[in-house]
Amino acid sequence: MGEQLCQGKDVFERMNYLLQAGQLLSSMKDFVGSSLCGNMMVSCGKRSVLRMEPDIKRSICKCCQTPLIAGESARVRLISKPLKAVKFTCLVCGTTKMIPTKRAYKLWTDQPEAVIKIFHYTPKCVVAIDHDVEKIVTSEGLTVKQGNTTDDAILKEKLIIQGPIGPKKIDLSG
Repeated sequence: MGEQLCQGKDVFERMNYLLQAGQLLSSMKDFVGSSLCGNMMVSCGKRSVLRMEPDIKRSICKCCQTPLIAGESARVRLISKPLKAVKFTCLVCGTTKMIPTKRAYKLWTDQPEAVIKIFHYTPKCVVAIDHDVEKIVTSEGLTVKQGNTTDDAILKEKLIIQGPIGPKKIDLSG
């Protein structure tokens, strides 16, 4: 049997990137940019009919889609009445979100019988650099050639990746 692929893997990777970008922008007090990243992440999931993890869904404001980071973009309080819960208040739009807390309660996704199959992902192109050889092979089977093998030279020079289409130059100098 061949290796089974996960449907929507590229969309999950895009959603993960947008979540990380939104959290970074939110920590830098750029709430408009973080809201845009959150909105794009939610729309990517809806467009491709993919579900977000409940932990991720709970960490995003349901009104403005800004990542809720305690002390930076959200105020977090523990309340005991009318029911015990954690109350998140978005500092951007003022929306409140309450998550009930029970001692023995577990989400369905956290229970072992909910897991059908676990996929282990590897990045599309990982370059493993060995300083003793001239030829380096990536995870996709591409051959990477480099001139000088010192760390400073790798950061300053261009890598040439030899793939099925032809050579591709990557400038590492920035």
